[in-house]
Amino acid sequence: MGDYNRRTSNKRVSDRYTYIQGNTVRKLETAPKRVPVRTREEELRLREKQRSAKRNRQNALLMNKGYVIFLTAATIVCAMVCGMYIHMQASMTINMKQVSSLETQISELKTDNDAAEKRLDTTMNLDQVKDKAQSDLGMSYPASGQIKYYSVDSSDYMNQYGSIPGK
Repeated sequence: MGDYNRRTSNKRVSDRYTYIQGNTVRKLETAPKRVPVRTREEELRLREKQRSAKRNRQNALLMNKGYVIFLTAATIVCAMVCGMYIHMQASMTINMKQVSSLETQISELKTDNDAAEKRLDTTMNLDQVKDKAQSDLGMSYPASGQIKYYSVDSSDYMNQYGSIPGK
């Protein structure tokens, strides 16, 4: 028994002088907080408040018929708005694809038109056309009295309501 006391006493002494590393450091115990003593009236008021708070929580958790109808209507409206949004997004995507397709067609037609115009320019000699018009058809350049000028206000075309005056 004396040997046991000597070992425990040696252990206690060694525990006092031992360095502890890491998160194994012991925490000091604190004294419990003192709760003030309530009177009987305060205790009754506190219990009544707790009961009324519990009743209010229970009433808040209950869903009556009007609330369920309101939530159902709100859910239906949200679903309809989401559906309309998805439908509009889909139609916008389709329209964008159509616009892209039409722009591609316009680009191809412009390329074809430029190629045809280039082909006409290379096959046609304007000097030959001028000679043919003057010699075979008897055409000539107009004299200064034969030229009539028309003014156009703001549009890029003109409607003819009568015949053009002749000579």
